[in-house]
Amino acid sequence: MLQHGELVGTIEQRFDRRVLRRLVRRVLPHRTALIATGLLMLLSALADLAIPYLFGRAIDMVGSETDHSIFGVSGQRALDVVALALLIAVGLRFGATAGQLYLAQVVGQRLVFDLRSRLFTHLQRIGLRYLDRRGVGSVMSRVQNDVSVINELFSDGLVGVLSDLLTLVGIVTVMVLTNWRLAAVSFAAVPIVVGGMVWWRRHAVEAYRATRLAIARLNGHLAESINGIRVIQTFAQEERQLQRFEQVNRGYLDASLRAARLSSLLFPSVQAVEAVTTSLLIGVGGWLLLGTQAFTVGELVTFAAYVSRFYEPIRTLSMRYDTLQAATTAAERIFELEDVRPEVEDRPGTIELPPVRGEVVYDHVTFGYDQVPVLHDITVRIEPGETVALVGETGAGKSTMAALLARYYDVWAGAIRVDGYDLRDVTLRSLRSQLGVVPQDPFLFASTVRDNIAYGRPEAEEHDIVEVARAVGIHEAIMQLPRGYDTPVHERGVRLSVGQRQLITIARVLLADPRIVILDEATAHIDTETEQLVQRAIKRLLSGRTAIVIAHRLSTVRDATRILVLHQGRIVEAGRHDELLAREGHYRRLYRLQFQAADKLAAD
Repeated sequence: MLQHGELVGTIEQRFDRRVLRRLVRRVLPHRTALIATGLLMLLSALADLAIPYLFGRAIDMVGSETDHSIFGVSGQRALDVVALALLIAVGLRFGATAGQLYLAQVVGQRLVFDLRSRLFTHLQRIGLRYLDRRGVGSVMSRVQNDVSVINELFSDGLVGVLSDLLTLVGIVTVMVLTNWRLAAVSFAAVPIVVGGMVWWRRHAVEAYRATRLAIARLNGHLAESINGIRVIQTFAQEERQLQRFEQVNRGYLDASLRAARLSSLLFPSVQAVEAVTTSLLIGVGGWLLLGTQAFTVGELVTFAAYVSRFYEPIRTLSMRYDTLQAATTAAERIFELEDVRPEVEDRPGTIELPPVRGEVVYDHVTFGYDQVPVLHDITVRIEPGETVALVGETGAGKSTMAALLARYYDVWAGAIRVDGYDLRDVTLRSLRSQLGVVPQDPFLFASTVRDNIAYGRPEAEEHDIVEVARAVGIHEAIMQLPRGYDTPVHERGVRLSVGQRQLITIARVLLADPRIVILDEATAHIDTETEQLVQRAIKRLLSGRTAIVIAHRLSTVRDATRILVLHQGRIVEAGRHDELLAREGHYRRLYRLQFQAADKLAAD
């Protein structure tokens, strides 16, 4: 097990060697803006260094009887030149600082755009199992919050750090070249500051990581609570849910306060060291000035101003370390998501699946989740145009068989073939474009009814959309909506009934015109009257197509060409409804347990 120091070293090494390199690679496409930002930083630092120097020269000109000159000009005109140079330096610093801040924002926002686009593209390919394990809230936290932190890194943190480092280097150089004695006095407390920074950094790494993890948990809990609000209200568990939320929220508060305590220590500490150093400089410098006259009053004032500017970058560096540490954790979480390999992707050498007839073969298929087998040596051939129903207890493997055909997962052993093509040898796009899935829980996007029907075929003409809506029996209901087909259905289609959403889902699949259809308990959550409409729509959808139906209602099972009975991941019976009822097997037992009550209700 890693000890604390080893853990911190490992964390810092990961950031320095891996995360930073990857971030730099992402910024390189914007190198022009970065170079311009660097030049403006240099100009701003030079102007910042010139201001104390010119101010000191002005003091010497005013307070001395000696005739000082600058740029070949002496007397009153020399003072005027210094005043003008001060104005120019201030103006240059203003313009250069404003320009570098704007360009840094440009780089940061473009980087955010690129990262979010990249993450969203990656999420379209990532395995369903990863999303199930992580949860929507955690993934959204990475795409939204963590990416925003990276923007802060480039728009404020990193640019500020580089600007401060340039200023520090310039100040040290000027102070040493001007008067090494005063420089030595000014830098006397630097070892104390460095030691404090090292101590603070060791404790801050874990504090800021804990803060990012806490906000991810908070987002995950919030997303879960919003998605499950109906269940919460149905069971009157608002108070309990609030207590759970407050517990998670308290964890985020505690982590944030710990980071805040560390941050609050560093700022006044650096400020105190600055005050002590300035006092020491004035005392020692005044003594040297009175005793040796080795330098002027103006030079002493210049050094005092440089000391203030020397500790100002250190002070702001400590403040920006908040951003740097938050960005470290955020970048690690972003790249961790990017590094998740899709469970299923096109292998080298895959080909496009040509238009299929619809033959499906499971050839000795074995598969499971997390090393636990679910399907055992499944072998079955489904002819083109055949409707095969899968029945069995919960966990028997029905949905898994359908998921493997859609290639959401790859088989452990054996093969699945469509028209003789192994699914692993064809591209995912060419396979799934010829599949249609009607899920148990119909999903509609927050768009119009028209867009939802045409989702699988966005180029479809208006008359084609209306035709499939009429075919499945949803046209009249759509026309009664406020704006007909242009009616927004809002997120998940909450303005429509479950039956209407299911009919729109069926119309969507029908418009896409796939050769193979998967129905995953498509009538599970609708009433008997609505089921009749859905069943008619299903018959229209399945006509002439190969279909795999995960059965829930008796009517779907009776109409199937063949019924496969699964038990503990194996096909234990196969045949038509009447044939299987005539046997004393698993199907007859399932019929008595599950379907007899439905038959009785239908008869009543």
